[in-house]
Amino acid sequence: MPPKDFDQFTDQVFRMMNDMFKDPKPVGYQPDRSFSPPMDIYETEDHLVVVMEIAGMKAEDIQVTFDKDILFIGGFRKEPSSSSKTHLHQMEIDYGKFQRTIRIPFPLKSDDFKASYRQGILVITVPKVKEPVSLNVEVKVR
Repeated sequence: MPPKDFDQFTDQVFRMMNDMFKDPKPVGYQPDRSFSPPMDIYETEDHLVVVMEIAGMKAEDIQVTFDKDILFIGGFRKEPSSSSKTHLHQMEIDYGKFQRTIRIPFPLKSDDFKASYRQGILVITVPKVKEPVSLNVEVKVR
């Protein structure tokens, strides 16, 4: 690459770098976006268990509801306030509204939900309804 082309290239790179850091928010930043926190769902013999990772919130900011066969988990994680003089270089933590909806394929005791939130982990435990035992009955046709 001749020196003239190299000088033009370095000028373009420096301009792009300057433009990138003029705005205090990084490229691609969306203040009102929603996100989906990661979760694990598993069942034991007696319970359904949902574990969700949502650090940086208060328990009262998390909503958990169950209606028929749908479990809804939602809330809002506030972005920490920052000075107008702050220049972000990288932003990977999601803020804003989140919601997850899970369809449960088997009956649960909806009046016996337990939910706890500690150290950024939400754990929801719901007992399964014991299925009635099917009896094999022979019917005589007359």
